[in-house]
Amino acid sequence: MQRQRARSIVRLGAALFLPFALVACGSSSASSTGGAKPAAKPQATVAGNEVQIKLIAYKPAKRTITKGTTVTWHQMDPGFHTVTSGTVEQGAAGVTPKPDGMFGSGQLATGKAFSHQFDTAGTFTYFCEIHPATMRGEVTVR
Repeated sequence: MQRQRARSIVRLGAALFLPFALVACGSSSASSTGGAKPAAKPQATVAGNEVQIKLIAYKPAKRTITKGTTVTWHQMDPGFHTVTSGTVEQGAAGVTPKPDGMFGSGQLATGKAFSHQFDTAGTFTYFCEIHPATMRGEVTVR
């Protein structure tokens, strides 16, 4: 009698647990030959005039806008980053940042933002003064 009760409890537990296990593992009852596909992972959307500073990178690294548009950089990483206009030279001596003074955010802490309005057509490069070897971006203004 106790053995039957134990088996019933095990079957009940499996029946209750299995649907949750399938969901957690991403399984579905649909076949791979035309059934429903798993939902896509949601992506963070960035407006045409915004740049995320995330995972030690500008995302997107290149942005094309029209004259008069203000671009806003949102610092989402722990620590600090900058948005500094200019170029970075890499050579045998290492990395040499060359700011041009057109715009600069100073150090941005997590959760802070910096904006700059672009009123002249052209291509404007920028970099992070803290991570100049890896963090670079570009705004093309038409």
